[in-house]
Amino acid sequence: MNRRQAVKTPLFLLSDFGYSDGYVAQMKAVILSFSGYDTPVIDITHSVLPGNILHGAYHLRSTLPRLPEGSVTLAVVDPGVGSSRFGLAALWRGRFVVAPDNGLISMLSGSMKIWKLPDPEPGSAPTFHGRDVFAPAAARLALDPGWTAFLTPLEHPVLLEEPRAVPGESSLTTVVLHVDNFGNCVTSITEDDLNGFVPSEVITDSGSTSVVPVNYYSQGAGSHGAVFLRGSQGFYEIAVPGASAAEKLGLNPGDTVSLHGN
Repeated sequence: MNRRQAVKTPLFLLSDFGYSDGYVAQMKAVILSFSGYDTPVIDITHSVLPGNILHGAYHLRSTLPRLPEGSVTLAVVDPGVGSSRFGLAALWRGRFVVAPDNGLISMLSGSMKIWKLPDPEPGSAPTFHGRDVFAPAAARLALDPGWTAFLTPLEHPVLLEEPRAVPGESSLTTVVLHVDNFGNCVTSITEDDLNGFVPSEVITDSGSTSVVPVNYYSQGAGSHGAVFLRGSQGFYEIAVPGASAAEKLGLNPGDTVSLHGN
């Protein structure tokens, strides 16, 4: 097979590496040297909270459905790097994901085909499988999706318990999955969880704040509390128009909040 294909498959990158080190550039260099320097390599984010697998799973769940079919996503949030955990390749709705087998794919709903990646080759750095194991595998899949025929199926991948909204008497208890750049708090609440529930108050470790259901952020301008709305990623958010809800309510990813109705 000609490695320099006329039509290049895009590769997308997701990690907790940040940008203060050369780790992201090294992964990209491996991909480009393997698949050709005109290969589209696109960043999803490298600001996943360090070692936070659930936070990475949220970003993967939010972004993967928007990526083109046939694309390959390299997802590296890998606190167990160098240990006995496997690497995997997964096919979800026509899109490939290469990742450590540690729960990063947990929030991808529906059926998947999953394969175990080959063991690291001699000379691979045990502290950087993103560069030495996963990046070459992602590039190879982009060039030849049929490579999976030579891989061993992974029957029981590691899956985290997906955070769910828990209903109570006139309440919903939820988890903050993500705080975006504007300070909006993305919760685990989906449309199916509401079932007619209308919140009027949000309770956190810092106290209680009134909350108003709205359709868009500025609709709540002038409110002295917070707003509650369905965000673009399919989850409901707690926001403060013109300010940071995370700062006002003292929230971080992984925190639990309770919404109470009248």
